[in-house]
Amino acid sequence: MVTGLESFRRWFAEYTDQYTIIGGTACDLLMSEDGLDFRATRDIDMVLIVESLTPEFGRRFWEYVNAADYEHRNKSTGEPQFYRFSKPSSRDYPYMIELFSGRVDAIELPEDAVLTPLPLDDEISSLSAILMDSDYYQFLQEGKVVLNDIPILDAGYLIPFKAKAWLDLTERKEQGEHVDSKNIRKHKNDVFRLSILLTPDTKVIPPSSIQRDLETFFSAMEKETVDLKSFGIRSQGLKEIIQKMKLIYGLIK
Repeated sequence: MVTGLESFRRWFAEYTDQYTIIGGTACDLLMSEDGLDFRATRDIDMVLIVESLTPEFGRRFWEYVNAADYEHRNKSTGEPQFYRFSKPSSRDYPYMIELFSGRVDAIELPEDAVLTPLPLDDEISSLSAILMDSDYYQFLQEGKVVLNDIPILDAGYLIPFKAKAWLDLTERKEQGEHVDSKNIRKHKNDVFRLSILLTPDTKVIPPSSIQRDLETFFSAMEKETVDLKSFGIRSQGLKEIIQKMKLIYGLIK
């Protein structure tokens, strides 16, 4: 379990309609629920549901930041709004919280709040671009489930986000931008880790724009090397898993 998740759960149990956790923490919770291991992760990636957001949540969140006594408090400029809080004074709190909002004024901070401007790295820039896409943002809202008082994106909905992140970072790298290859590989591997949680009864039909992204991703994966055994997948080959996911997302019948 992610360090500090219990305090996070307690503090925000009344606000499960106002945000969704994605990324590694969501993967970890989903895999743990099925008794499976996930790669180590120490940060919480939150997406605010701006349509449901209340001033009370903003106040509660800032109280949590102060209680954790985060040493580094950062904020991006422009849209979408991005906040990063890291290095708390106690292990009772997550090492890092990254918060995304599609609206600049979504959270009203106290007048005395001091936040350092944050340059966006390749990971954050990529995710921000995805979340600004209306189809992906709506898809995120549809795929939210609450697991032990923590709202997360369910596996069938999280996979397209991971696939899109892989596509976006791969394209940026090919265009000459500085992109960490480890981040590209991480998203690819997470797709196949999460595929373990998909059953023959799973059915997720995304908007056509997301289906096109999945088609592009799966076509690329047919030429990629994926170490399935390292994820505990031994009974299926790469082509079988891709075929299964194509059926789940309505790409083939």
